[in-house]
Amino acid sequence: NRINALNPDVNVIVYNKRATESGISDLIKDYEFVVDATDNFSSKYLINDACYFENKPYSHAGVLRFNGQIMTVIPGSTICLRCLLPKIPSPKAAPGSDKVGILGAVAGMIGTIQATEAIKYLTGTGKLITNRLLIIDTIEMSFRNMTLRRNGKCPLCGDTPIITELSGYESTIQ
Repeated sequence: NRINALNPDVNVIVYNKRATESGISDLIKDYEFVVDATDNFSSKYLINDACYFENKPYSHAGVLRFNGQIMTVIPGSTICLRCLLPKIPSPKAAPGSDKVGILGAVAGMIGTIQATEAIKYLTGTGKLITNRLLIIDTIEMSFRNMTLRRNGKCPLCGDTPIITELSGYESTIQ
C-alpha cells in the first residue's frame, strides 16, 4: 500500500508462498531480471540454478555481520554461484545470519547496489558486476573487487554439467 501511495503506476505483486523447486520457475518466468535477497544458502542455490535453467539474469548477494558481497549472473555468459562454491555449504561450515547477525545498514547498502544492477541491466547502461565479486567490509569501509573465472568443473554450467534439473533444495531450506 505504501509503495502504491508513493507511485500508483507501480504494479506490486505479493507472493504469499515459499519459493520451492517445484514452483520457482513459475515465480520467475515473467521477469526480465531476478534479485536474490534471501538469507540462506539453499534458497540462493535454488535461485541460481532456476535462473540458469530459465535463462534469467540475476543479482546474487549475501550479508553477514558487517560484510556483504554481490555479483550479477548472466546465464551462459558469466560465472554462476556454483562456479565459486559448487555445493551448498553445511550450516555448521557457514552459519547463517540468524546465528551470527547482520548490520541492517549493510543489507541496505547491498540492496541498493542490487537495485542499481537491475536498472543497469534493464536499461543497458554501465558495467555490471559480472565475472567478479564486489566485497564490502564496513568495519574497514573498504570495497574490493575479486576477479572470477568460469569454472570448467562447475556442476551446473561447466563443461560436463551434472546438475540437469532442480532437485534437493527443499530438504535443506529452513
